[in-house]
Amino acid sequence: MDGGSQVYRVVDNISKNPWIFLKDYLEYFEKMNKRLLETISCVLEEKGEDSLHDMRTSCRRLQACINLLIHFSDHSQPKETIKDLKRILKKSNKARDYQVYLDYLKGLKNSDRKFIDYFEKKFYKQKDKIKNYLSSLNTSKLETELEQTMSILTTELIKNFEPKTHYFTESYFEDFKAICDTFQKSDKQNDEQLHKLRIKVKNLRYKMEILGEFNEEKLKEEKSLKLIQDILGKHHDLVILKKRLIKKFQNKKLSFILEEINDEIFKTENEIKVDVQNILNELYSTLNENNQI
Repeated sequence: MDGGSQVYRVVDNISKNPWIFLKDYLEYFEKMNKRLLETISCVLEEKGEDSLHDMRTSCRRLQACINLLIHFSDHSQPKETIKDLKRILKKSNKARDYQVYLDYLKGLKNSDRKFIDYFEKKFYKQKDKIKNYLSSLNTSKLETELEQTMSILTTELIKNFEPKTHYFTESYFEDFKAICDTFQKSDKQNDEQLHKLRIKVKNLRYKMEILGEFNEEKLKEEKSLKLIQDILGKHHDLVILKKRLIKKFQNKKLSFILEEINDEIFKTENEIKVDVQNILNELYSTLNENNQI
């Protein structure tokens, strides 16, 4: 990457002078707050095939907004707001999972209608559950809570920030090093370990998306982390889909579809060993320029 890391330049500027970042941060937070309320409405009204996914990503982006500045605040509300966002994610986990399994099954050559019917039944049941939960959710209260959290975080940042600490730079380096360490220590065929790695990648990627807003363009590092997230996500979804098929249908007429799924899992395992390693090496190399890491 010419001139070193884009992320480094952004976080270094913010670490030296966070006030230049506040306007963009506030606009992004407000946009995500509005987006969450819109997507909740879309899920309830069943508008758009991606409404459930969009609602969940809105929750994660708001979590990233809070986590970016929570270091500067001892106030309890930001932590409570994160809990409320996590509750929405937890309530919608199963519906999202079954929706993803259906997408995979419909794209496999050796799928069978009975498999699709089974997961469709599961999906609609879980979709009704999340709709019932969202119907009971006080969205006005949630909107106010998010606005108050945003106000608390920005006020506490102004009050407690010390320019010489280079907090944002160090925080990014710590998160990135944790991803590299977790990857190197992980068993590349252990889905549980790889899933934990994906969560770390996802959390850092959403933080970087906020930095991209400040930079007025998507950062190259964010795109790289998205590639890693997609590879790890596909691997996890296929592994769990395979387990669920075996558990439900007990290998009856599963040989062809399991062979197809195993081929896909093998491909993702190779992508993890080669592509993910190469992406992390490239990211590390750009940070290492000019003693950035």
